[in-house]
This record gives sequence, structure tokens and C-alpha cells, in this order.
Amino acid sequence: MNNRSNLAYDNRIHSAYSSTAAHPAPHTLPQSSPNVRIKVSKKARSAAQRRANVLGIIRILFVMSCAFVILCRGVMLTDKCAAIEKKQAELGSLIATNEKLQFEIDRSLDLDHVEKIARNDLGMHPVEKYQTVYINLEQVDYVEHVAKNEFSPASRIADFFTGLVEYLD
Repeated sequence: MNNRSNLAYDNRIHSAYSSTAAHPAPHTLPQSSPNVRIKVSKKARSAAQRRANVLGIIRILFVMSCAFVILCRGVMLTDKCAAIEKKQAELGSLIATNEKLQFEIDRSLDLDHVEKIARNDLGMHPVEKYQTVYINLEQVDYVEHVAKNEFSPASRIADFFTGLVEYLD
């Protein structure tokens, strides 16, 4: 049997047992020889190895899932930024088109431009002096008294029967 020993381990055991009164040993070690080997069965060793492998795989999967989540967030942010830039470019294009149309509207409302279109496109000519007709719109305000307003009971009764006869006809 090979006699392997660890001097540091041996010294620690020796110092733990030698210091009794001043510093009690934190853990009492069993009285065994330093050459004792603990034998682990193959089933226990393979089970421990499988457990270690499963824990390693779980750790790797956890790190990969965290990286995947971070990458997905980055991709979503990039997509949103691209969509925002696209909408801003579309907005700029619409603003430019709107300004161009507003300029066309302002130009079409210019009286010189309207006169030019009337002469060239529609064949219209300016009014001659003999075609001008002036109308006197000055009128005097006056009131005509057409009927005499009577409030007598007899006239009201007569008006009632006249209205009734007109209604029946």
C-alpha cells in the first residue's frame, strides 16, 4: 500500500490535537490514521457526475437564455428605431409635398396669374368702356301704410269666420 501523506494536513491534525487548553479545536477529528481512503462506489460516483453534468447544462442554458433575451431586446430596439426613421422620412416627404402644394395654391390665387389664365387659356378679354353699365342703387327708405289695424271684437269674429270658411273650401 502506498504511503501518501500530506505534510500540511498532517501538521494541521497534529496542531489541532496538540493545542488543548489555550485554543480548543473547532472540530474534533476522528481518531484515524492519515492513510485512510474513502471508497466511493461507481454508482454514487456516476450519479454525482450526472448531477454535476445536469447542473452544468442548466447553467449553460440559463446563460444562453439570458443572452437570447438580451439579443431579442436589441433586435426589437433596432426594428423600432428603423420604423421611427422610416416614419420620420415619410413625414419629411409629406411636409415637402405640402409646402409645394401650398406654393401652387398661393400662386394660383395671384390676380396676375388669374388674369393670364383667363386671357390665354379661356380666351377672355378685358371689358371695354361701352360694355360697362352703371346701376343707381340709391333708394330712399320709406314706409307705406297698407291697412288699418283694427282691434275690435266684431272684426276678430268676422276674421275667424272668414278663416273658417276658407279652411273648409
